[in-house]
Amino acid sequence: MLPDNLRTCTISQFQNVLLFASKLLQIEESVSDEFTRDSLFAEYLKDINQKHSEQLLSVEKKSIVEFSSKISSFMTKNSEIEEEHKAAIAELKREYDQQLKNLQKVKATLEADLVTTKSELQATHIKESKTLSKRVSELEAELQIASKSESSIRERCQLESERVLKVVEEKNREMLKLKEDAISQREQKVMLKEQELQSKLQRQSSSVLRGHDGEGLFKGLAKEKMNWDLVKAPTFSCDYSSTIHNTLTLFEVKNYTNPIPQVEVTKFLRDMKLHPEARTGIFISLNTTICGRDPNAPITLDWINASQCVMYIQACADLDLDHVFSLIDQVIRISGIFNNFINSQTTESNEPILQTRIDQAKTYLERSISRGAKLIKKIMTDRKHQIDFIESSTIYNISELKYQHADITTSIQTLLGEYSETPVDTEELEGIEKPVAKKPRSRAKPTSLLSPGLVGSNGKDTKE
Repeated sequence: MLPDNLRTCTISQFQNVLLFASKLLQIEESVSDEFTRDSLFAEYLKDINQKHSEQLLSVEKKSIVEFSSKISSFMTKNSEIEEEHKAAIAELKREYDQQLKNLQKVKATLEADLVTTKSELQATHIKESKTLSKRVSELEAELQIASKSESSIRERCQLESERVLKVVEEKNREMLKLKEDAISQREQKVMLKEQELQSKLQRQSSSVLRGHDGEGLFKGLAKEKMNWDLVKAPTFSCDYSSTIHNTLTLFEVKNYTNPIPQVEVTKFLRDMKLHPEARTGIFISLNTTICGRDPNAPITLDWINASQCVMYIQACADLDLDHVFSLIDQVIRISGIFNNFINSQTTESNEPILQTRIDQAKTYLERSISRGAKLIKKIMTDRKHQIDFIESSTIYNISELKYQHADITTSIQTLLGEYSETPVDTEELEGIEKPVAKKPRSRAKPTSLLSPGLVGSNGKDTKE
């Protein structure tokens, strides 16, 4: 039966009781083991302890001997290293002493130079101080003289202002004279232009005279730009013929106000067929399109009669003439080369093969002509834009110069006490802005080189 205190104790107290009981059991078991060890193995443990002590003594003696031998070699090396270190330290000390002596010598030299420089600077400072004091006294004297001669300064300012005003007035008179001369020259040019337009209008009233004018204009341009001599041959029904690059070329020039009818083209092609010795034909419409031709392609090519090349030019006056004449020259040259190749063949000509070659070459020629026309249009647009920009820049610069002239005149009058609140006449300069470069816009259709003639009552031309 358990005691009362165990039944009433807490769980932790009961756990401690169990722990003490387990320890008592362990002590009870070890009591028998210790008695056996102390009684049976005491002698054996004594022998083992004695042997162990003897082995420890022998190991200790051996380690002492080995350590003493090693420490002796180490001491020897240590003494050698100490001697080497002493020698190196002595050498470094000698070098240090030598460098110290050199530094002391340099220091002495620098101190001497410093003393010399200080003395020179002091002398220079004293000299400059004397010069400046002398200059100050001179300026004070000049200032006193200038303060006494204020009236003379005003007179000189008055004279200078009068001189400047005279120069400005003279320049204004020159500008007015130049402007009047330019206006008179412009009026003369306008009168001449009016007379020319009146005479041209009178000639345009007749379709025959208008056609002759167009032919003469083209002939003059061909002579001026390409040095071609266009002649009227009685054997041809076309307007002109000429031998260019050893190739006979026929020219038909039309100066219509309406599209060229197909009958005129047919007549020219018939003339080409009747004269196979003419290798190239140029059909030109100065102001209008040609019936049966694409109006968006101003220059086109056709090969007829197996080896003859015909070039159609629509609205020639709207194109760049240098580019047009260059294309005509290139086409004539290519046609001559092709016909010379045909004539050099000894065998019979194979027309299908030649026609295939012509069609292939025609594609590349038309592509080249189209690209050239686009390039020329872009160049003309850029040139017009640049001209407009230069004109606007010139107007802006002239206005700025006039403003500067007005400001200078006002400043002189203010200095002389003659300024009045009269407004400067700059109304014409208002609204002028500084020109800014802009992207070129699409070029408007240029004025035709030939003024369109009068149209008959039926609205068509009866003759070129």
